[in-house]
Amino acid sequence: MIPATLPEGRTGQALAIGLALLALALLWLGAVAPALDWYGARQQQLALARQEVAHMAMLRQSLPLLRRAVAGSARAVDAQILLPGDSDAIAGANLQSALQNLAGQSGISLDSAAMAPATPVGALRRIGVDVSVTATWPALIAFLTAIDTAQPRMIADDVSVTASAQPDATTDVPLQASFTVAAFRAGGAP
Repeated sequence: MIPATLPEGRTGQALAIGLALLALALLWLGAVAPALDWYGARQQQLALARQEVAHMAMLRQSLPLLRRAVAGSARAVDAQILLPGDSDAIAGANLQSALQNLAGQSGISLDSAAMAPATPVGALRRIGVDVSVTATWPALIAFLTAIDTAQPRMIADDVSVTASAQPDATTDVPLQASFTVAAFRAGGAP
């Protein structure tokens, strides 16, 4: 084997510097740059985690206020939707009273109003009143519309309408109508 000779002088120095620079570049690309990228990514993750912690702390401080606001709005919504009353009898009396008022506003009076048995529906109780009225067609429609738009919400069901006399083109014939009006109250127990 022939011994290899390395360049000497300026050529050898330039080659040595070039090889050192190449080794430094390989070290930079293979170890230092990836480590710096990893460090930068970890800094970003840490900054995001700190922002998230600060946001969670702000939310934790506002949570009692939000709970009070939700509880207040839920009570307001319940007052608009559900019948007031701590028992089925009180809620039924409130429903009958509301129906009397709606009938009076529609220009009719109730012939009869009888409580139907209350039934549980999930966390609510369905309170029903069997109603019968004698009214002209426009007055009956006004009464049913008033029931449909009333607060607390009411539902007319099982509507049965019959004419009490032979229709005449010149007069409004009184109609006999019977139906069930239902509303809901809070509480699954009677």
